[in-house]
Amino acid sequence: MKIKGLLLAAGLLACGTATAGPYSDSLSDCLVGKSTMDDHVVLVRWMFVAISRHPAVSTMATISDAEVDNANKQMAELFTRLLTVTCRDQAKLALKNEGQFAMQQAFQKLGQQAGSEIFINQDVAKGMSGITKYFDDKKLQELQSQ
Repeated sequence: MKIKGLLLAAGLLACGTATAGPYSDSLSDCLVGKSTMDDHVVLVRWMFVAISRHPAVSTMATISDAEVDNANKQMAELFTRLLTVTCRDQAKLALKNEGQFAMQQAFQKLGQQAGSEIFINQDVAKGMSGITKYFDDKKLQELQSQ
């Protein structure tokens, strides 16, 4: 099916440097504006599961094959719903006028939105702030005096 190829080719939230066009912007606005917090949780869980497979972090999290499969299933259902129901008109126009790139740009923006919501969580912010106790204040202060 063509849409599967488009989603795969889009890199499913891969980072890109090109500028989005008006149709991908419209699709992005729809995806971000009409997706729910529950949708964002599905997306972030799917990203976490995928990232957890990388050798650099794979020893830090144990995620079963069943959990990976479930995250993939939920994400596929989310993509399908967003593209074929929630933002159908915008998706059709974006694909017609801007092609696969529109999908990449739109889902990248959705991923950024969902990810940013994770970082504003108090527990996440507290965990990330732990880095400050290891800063070399003296070296950082030297930056200001140079």
